[in-house]
Amino acid sequence: MTMSARNDAWADALVGLSNCLRHPDRAVQETLENEPDALAELLERVGIAPDDPPPVSGRNLTEDYEALFGALATPFAPPAASPYKEWYGDRSGLMGGPPAAAMQRRYDALEATVPEAYPPDHVALQLQYASLLAEAGEWDELAAFVETELDWIDAFAALTDRAAAQAPIHRWCVEQLVAAIERLRSELDAAGPDEAQVERMVDRASTHAEG
Repeated sequence: MTMSARNDAWADALVGLSNCLRHPDRAVQETLENEPDALAELLERVGIAPDDPPPVSGRNLTEDYEALFGALATPFAPPAASPYKEWYGDRSGLMGGPPAAAMQRRYDALEATVPEAYPPDHVALQLQYASLLAEAGEWDELAAFVETELDWIDAFAALTDRAAAQAPIHRWCVEQLVAAIERLRSELDAAGPDEAQVERMVDRASTHAEG
């Protein structure tokens, strides 16, 4: 694979994951119903072999999303970095922590607007940003971003496993996200969190996620 093809393949895979983990809308619903293998095909281009996605026909994806990620059911899995990461001094909270401020600065530098429905450190927006780095071939910056900003994904996956909601397609998307991050860490020689770090992040987020 040429460098340009690698850039494009990873950019497309990260955008596909971003779309899978953003608030569902008609476009997302139609893609998942009419092109169920679209994301799997993008992931295969970067060396990931996902299981077949679960069907979405007959499911209310908005309810599934809100139940799994938005506290419609508890416990749930917050889909943004702030609940998992250290805050300022001895403070802690659900949204608006240092990761959100850092992502806001990145989007401000791009003169891009963060959608009102999302915190700046929402997983979909972080993946969108990572896709821009991949597309530009900024692999050193992407490695640093994966290591320092996407280190919460393992804890996010752990809380997804514990969550009450079924939400099969969103659970599948989180599984593919974990595979993609592991693949990126390997390709970029980026460190992931150790077991103790993951557990601390799980503990922080759990104080908000268990109702």
